[in-house]
Amino acid sequence: MTDFHYFEAPTDSSAGTLNPVFELLDFPIVMGGAEDIVLTGPAPDTPMVDGREVTDPRLVKALSKPVELDRAEVLDRSAKLGGILRAMGIVGTVHERIVIAEDVPPISRALSILGAVRIGASVDARTGAASSSSAHGGDGEVTSVVVHTIDVPPIDLGRASVKVIRSRFEGVGITVAGETANIDQAMRDSRVESAAVVALTPDRPLIVTDERALDAESSLEWLSQEILSEA
Repeated sequence: MTDFHYFEAPTDSSAGTLNPVFELLDFPIVMGGAEDIVLTGPAPDTPMVDGREVTDPRLVKALSKPVELDRAEVLDRSAKLGGILRAMGIVGTVHERIVIAEDVPPISRALSILGAVRIGASVDARTGAASSSSAHGGDGEVTSVVVHTIDVPPIDLGRASVKVIRSRFEGVGITVAGETANIDQAMRDSRVESAAVVALTPDRPLIVTDERALDAESSLEWLSQEILSEA
Protein backbone atom coordinates (compact mmCIF):
# COMPACT_ATOMS: atom_id res chain seq x y z
CA MET A 1 0.00 0.00 0.00
CA THR A 2 1.16 3.52 -0.79
CA ASP A 3 0.86 6.48 1.54
CA PHE A 4 -2.49 8.23 1.72
CA HIS A 5 -3.31 11.08 -0.62
CA TYR A 6 -4.60 13.53 1.96
CA PHE A 7 -7.46 15.91 1.20
CA GLU A 8 -6.05 18.15 3.90
CA ALA A 9 -2.36 17.62 4.59
CA PRO A 10 -1.27 16.90 8.17
CA THR A 11 0.26 19.77 10.11
CA ASP A 12 1.63 20.26 13.60
CA SER A 13 -1.87 21.11 14.79
CA SER A 14 -3.98 18.87 12.54
CA ALA A 15 -3.89 15.18 11.60
CA GLY A 16 -5.26 15.97 8.14
CA THR A 17 -8.14 14.23 6.33
CA LEU A 18 -8.34 11.14 4.11
CA ASN A 19 -10.62 8.33 2.99
CA PRO A 20 -9.52 4.71 2.32
CA VAL A 21 -12.10 4.26 -0.45
CA PHE A 22 -10.51 7.16 -2.34
CA GLU A 23 -7.19 5.29 -2.20
CA LEU A 24 -8.70 2.04 -3.49
CA LEU A 25 -11.08 3.36 -6.13
CA ASP A 26 -11.07 7.06 -7.04
CA PHE A 27 -7.34 7.75 -7.21
CA PRO A 28 -6.36 4.57 -9.12
CA ILE A 29 -9.06 5.34 -11.71
CA VAL A 30 -7.59 8.81 -12.26
CA MET A 31 -4.24 7.11 -12.77
CA GLY A 32 -5.63 4.83 -15.48
CA GLY A 33 -6.78 1.79 -13.49
CA ALA A 34 -10.49 1.94 -14.31
CA GLU A 35 -10.49 -1.43 -16.11
CA ASP A 36 -8.50 -3.35 -13.50
CA ILE A 37 -10.45 -6.28 -12.03
CA VAL A 38 -10.64 -5.57 -8.29
CA LEU A 39 -13.68 -7.50 -7.04
CA THR A 40 -14.54 -11.11 -7.77
CA GLY A 41 -17.26 -13.47 -6.67
CA PRO A 42 -18.31 -17.09 -7.20
CA ALA A 43 -20.24 -18.19 -10.26
CA PRO A 44 -24.00 -17.72 -9.75
CA ASP A 45 -26.02 -20.79 -8.80
CA THR A 46 -28.80 -19.50 -11.04
CA PRO A 47 -27.59 -17.31 -13.92
CA MET A 48 -29.79 -14.26 -14.47
CA VAL A 49 -30.18 -11.74 -17.28
CA ASP A 50 -31.93 -8.49 -16.37
CA GLY A 51 -33.41 -10.14 -13.30
CA ARG A 52 -34.75 -13.16 -15.13
CA GLU A 53 -33.57 -16.72 -14.70
CA VAL A 54 -31.77 -18.13 -17.73
CA THR A 55 -33.00 -21.54 -18.91
CA ASP A 56 -31.28 -21.96 -22.28
CA PRO A 57 -28.48 -24.50 -21.64
CA ARG A 58 -26.06 -22.63 -23.87
CA LEU A 59 -26.63 -19.37 -21.99
CA VAL A 60 -26.45 -21.13 -18.63
CA LYS A 61 -23.02 -22.48 -19.57
CA ALA A 62 -21.84 -19.10 -20.85
CA LEU A 63 -23.02 -17.22 -17.75
CA SER A 64 -21.94 -19.76 -15.14
CA LYS A 65 -18.60 -18.11 -14.62
CA PRO A 66 -17.11 -16.30 -11.63
CA VAL A 67 -18.19 -12.66 -11.35
CA GLU A 68 -15.50 -10.10 -12.14
CA LEU A 69 -15.99 -6.36 -11.55
CA ASP A 70 -13.53 -3.74 -12.69
CA ARG A 71 -12.65 -0.71 -10.57
CA ALA A 72 -14.94 1.63 -12.54
CA GLU A 73 -18.01 -0.51 -11.88
CA VAL A 74 -17.13 -0.99 -8.22
CA LEU A 75 -16.81 2.78 -7.81
CA ASP A 76 -20.05 3.42 -9.69
CA ARG A 77 -22.10 0.87 -7.72
CA SER A 78 -20.68 1.69 -4.29
CA ALA A 79 -21.04 5.44 -4.85
CA LYS A 80 -24.66 4.94 -5.88
CA LEU A 81 -25.23 2.89 -2.73
CA GLY A 82 -23.76 5.80 -0.78
CA GLY A 83 -26.31 8.03 -2.50
CA ILE A 84 -29.12 5.68 -1.47
CA LEU A 85 -27.94 5.81 2.13
CA ARG A 86 -27.98 9.60 1.95
CA ALA A 87 -31.49 9.55 0.47
CA MET A 88 -32.62 7.43 3.42
CA GLY A 89 -31.27 9.97 5.88
CA ILE A 90 -27.82 8.53 6.61
CA VAL A 91 -25.36 11.41 6.56
CA GLY A 92 -22.20 9.61 7.68
CA THR A 93 -21.59 10.16 11.38
CA VAL A 94 -20.05 8.03 14.12
CA HIS A 95 -23.60 7.47 15.40
CA GLU A 96 -24.66 5.63 12.24
CA ARG A 97 -23.80 1.98 11.77
CA ILE A 98 -24.14 -0.20 8.69
CA VAL A 99 -24.68 -3.90 9.39
CA ILE A 100 -24.70 -6.53 6.61
CA ALA A 101 -26.61 -9.75 7.21
CA GLU A 102 -24.74 -12.99 6.60
CA ASP A 103 -27.09 -14.10 3.80
CA VAL A 104 -26.21 -11.09 1.63
CA PRO A 105 -24.18 -12.21 -1.43
CA PRO A 106 -20.43 -11.43 -1.27
CA ILE A 107 -20.50 -8.85 -4.07
CA SER A 108 -23.39 -6.94 -2.48
CA ARG A 109 -21.67 -7.13 0.91
CA ALA A 110 -18.43 -5.68 -0.45
CA LEU A 111 -20.21 -2.85 -2.26
CA SER A 112 -22.25 -2.06 0.87
CA ILE A 113 -19.12 -1.71 2.99
CA LEU A 114 -17.40 0.47 0.39
CA GLY A 115 -20.50 2.66 0.01
CA ALA A 116 -20.77 3.17 3.76
CA VAL A 117 -17.08 4.01 4.19
CA ARG A 118 -17.31 6.39 1.23
CA ILE A 119 -19.77 8.61 3.12
CA GLY A 120 -18.16 8.10 6.53
CA ALA A 121 -20.76 5.80 8.10
CA SER A 122 -19.30 3.14 10.40
CA VAL A 123 -19.54 -0.54 9.52
CA ASP A 124 -20.15 -3.44 11.89
CA ALA A 125 -18.55 -6.38 10.06
CA ARG A 126 -18.67 -8.78 13.00
CA THR A 127 -20.11 -12.25 12.46
CA GLY A 128 -23.76 -12.37 13.52
CA ALA A 129 -24.04 -8.62 14.06
CA ALA A 130 -27.27 -8.36 12.05
CA SER A 131 -29.04 -10.99 14.18
CA SER A 132 -28.70 -9.01 17.41
CA SER A 133 -31.67 -6.98 18.57
CA SER A 134 -29.64 -3.75 18.63
CA ALA A 135 -28.68 -4.21 14.99
CA HIS A 136 -32.32 -3.93 13.93
CA GLY A 137 -33.52 -1.13 16.12
CA GLY A 138 -30.51 0.77 17.36
CA ASP A 139 -29.67 1.38 20.99
CA GLY A 140 -30.95 4.92 21.34
CA GLU A 141 -27.64 6.55 20.46
CA VAL A 142 -26.75 4.64 17.30
CA THR A 143 -28.86 4.50 14.15
CA SER A 144 -28.48 1.02 12.69
CA VAL A 145 -28.90 0.35 8.99
CA VAL A 146 -29.32 -3.31 8.06
CA VAL A 147 -28.54 -4.61 4.58
CA HIS A 148 -30.30 -7.95 4.10
CA THR A 149 -31.92 -10.20 1.53
CA ILE A 150 -35.57 -9.64 0.63
CA ASP A 151 -38.11 -11.68 -1.29
CA VAL A 152 -39.09 -9.57 -4.28
CA PRO A 153 -39.94 -10.37 -7.91
CA PRO A 154 -37.45 -9.37 -10.62
CA ILE A 155 -37.81 -5.80 -11.88
CA ASP A 156 -39.35 -5.58 -15.33
CA LEU A 157 -36.99 -3.42 -17.35
CA GLY A 158 -39.42 -3.02 -20.23
CA ARG A 159 -38.07 -2.39 -23.70
CA ALA A 160 -34.89 -0.54 -22.83
CA SER A 161 -33.07 0.86 -25.85
CA VAL A 162 -29.74 0.95 -24.04
CA LYS A 163 -27.81 -1.58 -22.03
CA VAL A 164 -28.82 -1.47 -18.38
CA ILE A 165 -26.02 -1.77 -15.81
CA ARG A 166 -26.75 -4.42 -13.23
CA SER A 167 -27.29 -3.05 -9.75
CA ARG A 168 -25.38 -5.98 -8.15
CA PHE A 169 -28.02 -5.82 -5.39
CA GLU A 170 -30.72 -8.06 -6.85
CA GLY A 171 -32.84 -9.47 -4.01
CA VAL A 172 -31.17 -7.23 -1.41
CA GLY A 173 -32.90 -4.61 0.72
CA ILE A 174 -31.92 -1.98 3.25
CA THR A 175 -33.81 -1.20 6.45
CA VAL A 176 -33.57 2.07 8.37
CA ALA A 177 -35.85 2.90 11.32
CA GLY A 178 -38.29 0.17 10.32
CA GLU A 179 -38.51 1.27 6.69
CA THR A 180 -37.21 -1.16 4.04
CA ALA A 181 -36.18 -0.21 0.50
CA ASN A 182 -35.37 -2.46 -2.44
CA ILE A 183 -31.75 -1.55 -3.26
CA ASP A 184 -32.00 -3.03 -6.76
CA GLN A 185 -34.88 -0.71 -7.53
CA ALA A 186 -33.25 2.30 -5.90
CA MET A 187 -30.07 1.72 -7.91
CA ARG A 188 -32.11 2.17 -11.10
CA ASP A 189 -33.67 5.46 -9.94
CA SER A 190 -32.00 8.34 -11.76
CA ARG A 191 -33.18 10.76 -9.08
CA VAL A 192 -30.75 9.21 -6.59
CA GLU A 193 -27.34 10.78 -7.08
CA SER A 194 -24.07 8.97 -6.43
CA ALA A 195 -22.26 10.10 -3.29
CA ALA A 196 -18.97 11.95 -3.39
CA VAL A 197 -16.18 10.63 -1.19
CA VAL A 198 -16.09 12.23 2.27
CA ALA A 199 -12.93 13.50 3.97
CA LEU A 200 -12.32 11.82 7.35
CA THR A 201 -9.81 12.34 10.11
CA PRO A 202 -7.33 9.42 10.32
CA ASP A 203 -8.57 8.42 13.80
CA ARG A 204 -12.25 8.38 12.84
CA PRO A 205 -13.77 5.04 14.09
CA LEU A 206 -14.90 3.29 10.92
CA ILE A 207 -15.02 -0.52 10.91
CA VAL A 208 -15.47 -3.14 13.62
CA THR A 209 -14.40 -6.70 12.77
CA ASP A 210 -14.36 -9.89 14.83
CA GLU A 211 -10.72 -9.19 15.66
CA ARG A 212 -10.49 -5.44 16.22
CA ALA A 213 -11.80 -1.93 15.70
CA LEU A 214 -10.37 0.04 12.79
CA ASP A 215 -10.18 3.76 12.21
CA ALA A 216 -10.15 5.51 8.84
CA GLU A 217 -6.39 5.14 8.45
CA SER A 218 -5.95 1.54 9.60
CA SER A 219 -9.02 0.33 7.69
CA LEU A 220 -7.20 0.74 4.36
CA GLU A 221 -5.24 -2.47 4.85
CA TRP A 222 -8.34 -4.43 5.91
CA LEU A 223 -10.37 -3.17 2.96
CA SER A 224 -7.59 -4.01 0.52
CA GLN A 225 -7.15 -7.53 1.89
CA GLU A 226 -10.69 -8.54 2.85
CA ILE A 227 -12.89 -6.61 0.42
CA LEU A 228 -10.87 -5.73 -2.68
CA SER A 229 -8.32 -8.50 -2.56
CA GLU A 230 -7.67 -8.12 -6.28
CA ALA A 231 -6.82 -4.41 -6.04
